[in-house]
Amino acid sequence: MMTFLTPLLLWGTLLGAVPLIIHLLNRRRFRRVEWAPMRLLKLTVRRNRRRLQIEQWLLLLLRIALPILLFLMLARPILDPTGLEGWAGPGSRTSRIVLVDDSLSMGYEGEGPPAFQEAREVTAALFAQARPQDRCSLVTTSRPGVPVLLEVEGSRQDELSSAALGLAQTETYTGWPAVFEALDGVLESCTFPTQQLTIITDLRRSGWDEGVGPMARRWQERGLIVRIVDVGDDGDRAGNLAVESLQPLDRTILADAESRWEATIRNDSPSTITGASAILRVDDAPTELPLPEIAARSSVRVPITVRFPGLGPHDLAIELPEDPLPGDNRRWAAVEVKESLLIRLVDGEPSSEPFGGEVDYLAAPLSIGVGDADAWRVEVVQDEDFLSNRLAIPDVLILANVASPTPEQADRLIRQVREGMGLMIFAGARMDIGSYHDLFDRDEARLLPARMRGMVDQEIRGVIIEPVRPSPLEALLELRPSALERVAVRQVMTVEEGGDDAEGSIRVLARWNDPERSPAVIERIVGEGRVLLWTTTADRDGNDWPVEPSFVLAIREAVRGTARATPLANTVTAGEPIRKVVETSQSLSDIRLFPPNDGEPRALTAVPLNPSSDENPSTSLIIDVPDTRRAGLYRLTWEEGPLGVQNELSAANPDPRESELDRIGRDEVTQLLEPLEVEVASGRSGTEALSSPTGRELWRALAWGLLALMIAEPMLTTWIGRSR
Repeated sequence: MMTFLTPLLLWGTLLGAVPLIIHLLNRRRFRRVEWAPMRLLKLTVRRNRRRLQIEQWLLLLLRIALPILLFLMLARPILDPTGLEGWAGPGSRTSRIVLVDDSLSMGYEGEGPPAFQEAREVTAALFAQARPQDRCSLVTTSRPGVPVLLEVEGSRQDELSSAALGLAQTETYTGWPAVFEALDGVLESCTFPTQQLTIITDLRRSGWDEGVGPMARRWQERGLIVRIVDVGDDGDRAGNLAVESLQPLDRTILADAESRWEATIRNDSPSTITGASAILRVDDAPTELPLPEIAARSSVRVPITVRFPGLGPHDLAIELPEDPLPGDNRRWAAVEVKESLLIRLVDGEPSSEPFGGEVDYLAAPLSIGVGDADAWRVEVVQDEDFLSNRLAIPDVLILANVASPTPEQADRLIRQVREGMGLMIFAGARMDIGSYHDLFDRDEARLLPARMRGMVDQEIRGVIIEPVRPSPLEALLELRPSALERVAVRQVMTVEEGGDDAEGSIRVLARWNDPERSPAVIERIVGEGRVLLWTTTADRDGNDWPVEPSFVLAIREAVRGTARATPLANTVTAGEPIRKVVETSQSLSDIRLFPPNDGEPRALTAVPLNPSSDENPSTSLIIDVPDTRRAGLYRLTWEEGPLGVQNELSAANPDPRESELDRIGRDEVTQLLEPLEVEVASGRSGTEALSSPTGRELWRALAWGLLALMIAEPMLTTWIGRSR
């Protein structure tokens, strides 16, 4: 297929007839006169007539070709045009679907306007090319299964243009296999069998993979016409700075107590960033946060200490300075802060003597009134009723030399650990090892970090903290080695290392300083909970560690690292659903959603569920947030009978994959979509340039041909006119 950028100049090719006309006129100018010597000349001419005719015809054709090639070159022919004019489609009625990439990366501002602004203008230009008999649909990658417009007549240009220019960008991630899968349902609902899909995107590599192949083959069999408009910026990722994550380092976050957080910031610019600052907001109260030096094309972890005032829902946000991609400069966390931490100590061998029981040396460091220990509540119970129904479920449960739980206690303990409770087990001579293995080392219920062999008398001096991170004991790595070398141990529970760990949930956190480097503390992750096995006693019968200052730090850090985690379920990635489940016997009314950026509140409804059980007759009501494609804070409020106004805070964050701005080549995209034939055009130069045909221009080849003919014509003329 061929087209011309300046087709009017094709009329100049008619000048190719001028040499032919001159030739015919010259033949009529002479009158034949027979004279005697002509007979001798005729004999000579007959011998050379064929050669002379060929030479004359060659010269005539060459002179005709000169003006034709000249004006063909000036008309600028294009082979395989890909502009909008070439996308008008066949003459039959066509369903035209425009898929607009509205993900975070489309907000990148390079040398020109953001890619999303270009996308909206190109979409409007595409709809302007639609014919009245066509049907037009508009779909976005953030919600490919829910069209913005579906099968609108091409004659309704005002509606089509308004929808295209009114699109709003989101902070979602575009994974093309999932987008194509959802889009296929829209294509099947289109009216006409002739369908044309135009994808407008910035062609970032992230999101493109082999997963698009099956849908491409399906579309190829269906005869779908697919075109891609590239509105991305080919410039460098100069100055882009992104917040990749904002995570708590403490499992439990308490009211009016310091909590440790960590932000990961990536510098994608080609230069090192120094002297920059971020803004840290706690409940929207800003604080300046100096950033460390961030090398080019690298990431840095920034430690943050936060104190939340009071229990209940709070929000935390970190904000970077403006850069070419503002959508990834901010990150939020919605935190449901607890009032206190409940630690239950189970004494397997109680005593009336001071510090004679198994848990006395544990209760002392956990009750020290410094820092967040003011909010730690310590309970000491006997081993027969530590899981009684009259007791609240603790955040951390510590079993110290407990002989053996009952099967009922074991089942409840396994369930509570899986749901998030922390468990620490201290060894002792009273432990029934066989019973522990039967209850906690089954295929369907593995709770123990390692199988125990038995207590042995062994003199060991020193404990070694393994350099694993994150770890409940990693704070001990900051101590001087001499502080841990003083630890003296007399009794050790030997264990079998290298057990079943198919999920990689078992780690040795500390070892004894003996030739075998026997494990001292072993961790196992079970569901949402953590289990720590200490291979020595919690009292001084088996070791002298409890009287060392390092023991205080070890126990406190272990509790912080294994306690029930403060849930961050209300912090999601933009586009993921947010659901609030309200357990209540009251009716909910006046349910409102306040979206990010001070958007207009929306009225929502609660959907009832069946009661969870006969023991809990309260009704479960769910409130679904319908749209979380914009990053930021979402606040729910509702009236709950006599309880009054309740509220819930959630946060939606950008997907860090959208900050990966590397481009994918057009050839690579077409290969991923094989055998589907895909045309790719550039929309970065504006809609006017896009409306013009683009493809492989032939004017350079024609110019070389014209030059060759201009050289050949005088040479051939001289050759024919030579004396012979």
